[in-house]
Amino acid sequence: MKNIKLLIFLAIFVIIGPAKGNAAKVTAPVDPAEQSVHGVTATSSIDGNPLPDVNGRITLQDCIDLALANSTKAVSASLQKQMAQVEVNLAKGNFLPTAEVTAGETYTTHKTSGSPTVENHAGNVAAEATLSLRGVTDLARNVKMKQVEAEQAELEFESVKNDIIRTVKKNYYALLSARRTVDIRTQSRDVYKEQFDRTSEYYELGLRPKVDVTTAEVNLNNEELRLIRAKNTVKTASATLANTLGITTTNILDIEEDEGKESFDLSFEETVKTAYENRPDVDVSRLNLKLSQMRLNQAKAAYFPTLSFMAGFSKNGDDFHLDNEDARLAVGIEIPIFNAFKTYNGVKQAKLNLQSTENNTRNLLNNVFLEVQNAYIKMEEAKESIPIAELNAEKAKENLDLAQGRYNEGIGDIIELKDAEAAYTDAELSLLTARYDYASAVADLKQSMGTY
Repeated sequence: MKNIKLLIFLAIFVIIGPAKGNAAKVTAPVDPAEQSVHGVTATSSIDGNPLPDVNGRITLQDCIDLALANSTKAVSASLQKQMAQVEVNLAKGNFLPTAEVTAGETYTTHKTSGSPTVENHAGNVAAEATLSLRGVTDLARNVKMKQVEAEQAELEFESVKNDIIRTVKKNYYALLSARRTVDIRTQSRDVYKEQFDRTSEYYELGLRPKVDVTTAEVNLNNEELRLIRAKNTVKTASATLANTLGITTTNILDIEEDEGKESFDLSFEETVKTAYENRPDVDVSRLNLKLSQMRLNQAKAAYFPTLSFMAGFSKNGDDFHLDNEDARLAVGIEIPIFNAFKTYNGVKQAKLNLQSTENNTRNLLNNVFLEVQNAYIKMEEAKESIPIAELNAEKAKENLDLAQGRYNEGIGDIIELKDAEAAYTDAELSLLTARYDYASAVADLKQSMGTY
């Protein structure tokens, strides 16, 4: 009975004990009732700070924090980074010994004709620790390669972060631009409404013909349609930004005004140099070169002898007494003689892979230069457009005031006034577009440089 209890205790320890110590940490799911907006699953930013309430007013930085915490791309890249680190730990584990304990109880019964039943039982227990290393240099090289791959995963995560931030900025500015367009269209609609009312009064007094009233009404209705489209554009821009943030909501996001505060003062040469130094994909390419060289060294190592090492120690015995001991130590060398040219072709393949990686790196650097160049040209164009757009808006306003005065004095006609109003509205929209195009172009340029 004592042996049975001991066996049961050991079984419970093996099944439950290690599971409790090594159980994976499980994060409790977020209660949907506690979510301010459907689809928000993260509760803190990547820095550990609480995420903002998307039902209130949010800043550009708030949007970036939300996107980095909730974006499926960011989550996927983060998981890949963690998996790469696990691969490193698994590779290091090949240098560690293994240990196990086994225990058992055997019951047998034997009966022959004319003889009583014979019952036998025996208990045994064994404990063993073993360290086995085959190809020590290969194991060490494998650890180093897994560490390089983990560095690559970290850089890929940074690249995804960089792209997410760029996308958030562009969509944030798009929503601001759409919202400001509604303000301009509303202002224009009010002007056309005032013009229609004034023209109707002049018609009643016999100072203007009926055609002026009809024209003013058509102008007002057309601007109402443009205002409706502008409001729908705000809804679409808000939905696009919300999708970038990794949330779903039917509400229009209330974002803080940030009228193109992005700025950029580096020269083109400094921009290209920064891109070569900071871009994660460039660093990943350099690590690919390093990995290809390591794989070539690994292939060449097959020409040389392989060192193996094994050590073990065990204790065992009957009736659960560890009375017997066994110790083992072995060192061996394997010398390759002929393997059907596998080593020769493996080295040749590794050399070709290295050459291909070098070529891909050169191609990447050329593409980085072109991408930065195009982004820089676009940024310069947007920057130079702003003062011209400001001057056009100023002159269009002066022209509108003159046309309005001429019309009120009975000198100008309704068409002249309408053209002046349309020109002013277009100038205001062009200025708005120029400012946000510049902010968006700076975001694109910074992303192409590998900076935020």
